[in-house]
Amino acid sequence: MIKVAVVALPYCHGSGILGIMDFFAAANFCDQSPGNASGPRFDCQIVTVDGSPVTTYSGVSIAPTTTCDSYQPDLVIVGSAMEAVLGDRRIDQSLARSAPLHGWLQEAFRRGATVASVCTGSFVLAEAGLLKEQVATTHWRAAPAFRRRYPEIRLEADQLLIDNGQIICAGGATSFIDLCLYLVEKLGSPSLALACSKLLIIDARRAEQTPYMSFYSSKAHQDEVIEQLQHWLEVHYAEPLTIDELADKAGLGARTFKRRFKEATGETPLHYVQQLRVEAAKHQLESTQRQTARIIWDVGYEDASSFRRLFKRTVGCTMEQYRRRFSYVTPRLAAHP
Repeated sequence: MIKVAVVALPYCHGSGILGIMDFFAAANFCDQSPGNASGPRFDCQIVTVDGSPVTTYSGVSIAPTTTCDSYQPDLVIVGSAMEAVLGDRRIDQSLARSAPLHGWLQEAFRRGATVASVCTGSFVLAEAGLLKEQVATTHWRAAPAFRRRYPEIRLEADQLLIDNGQIICAGGATSFIDLCLYLVEKLGSPSLALACSKLLIIDARRAEQTPYMSFYSSKAHQDEVIEQLQHWLEVHYAEPLTIDELADKAGLGARTFKRRFKEATGETPLHYVQQLRVEAAKHQLESTQRQTARIIWDVGYEDASSFRRLFKRTVGCTMEQYRRRFSYVTPRLAAHP
């Protein structure tokens, strides 16, 4: 039997915790066969920091089914803690609450247990020192905060799942599904994972977070001049822009402007404008049926091929693929005679 500990943190993503429990229960169901007297393959338990129930992000209470002291798992899955997605100001407080788990996580790792994280659970693994010399991923919106806090850790936020061997990280909140399917295949068998996929009606082909990412222009800095220019760019991004013109707009020399912009936003001015244009194009693809050539023109590009390359490099798919996947505008039905 494989012992699985699911760590429920305060203010966690509740459906992720219970979803993991349900997934391994489904795996046990799919693993049943006539004459199988070995019992369930997975023993899945919920643990919390202090053995007390936790309140989730949505206000629902989740109670532990065992305690850390009495359970020695073969697999630990640390669920998400939503504060890291909501902003830097809450991260310190959130991670301080999970600090008592560090010793238990380190001991599980030393015993050879596989340790995995879902979404912002990667912050807990980083705080516990388990991501040194590892590659990590996390929710794309928490990626800037992760990089600021752990600059020494290699983060690949575009990836949905990263397996370092004994340490595994999954990206966004619902990536617990992808993680569970992967773990059932790794610890069980490909046939068992396929059976779970069919039973739960899960598509196992997701690989990247890139199409789901949105560009959020960081204004969590103290440079008021750059912040004012950011607000201006959000309105005027489609206009022809040069570094000299932006520097003049900010009342700075070109070299000083580029340095201060990079220090404040983490982006070069050119890349920042490109991201604004890509986001504007994504919005039009989602909400209109306008021709892609017109959208490219609207966001400030005359060279359609150049923008298409930029879009695919940034989003991970073509403009047409993005529209098919994310458009919420129903195409007009042809009239019947």
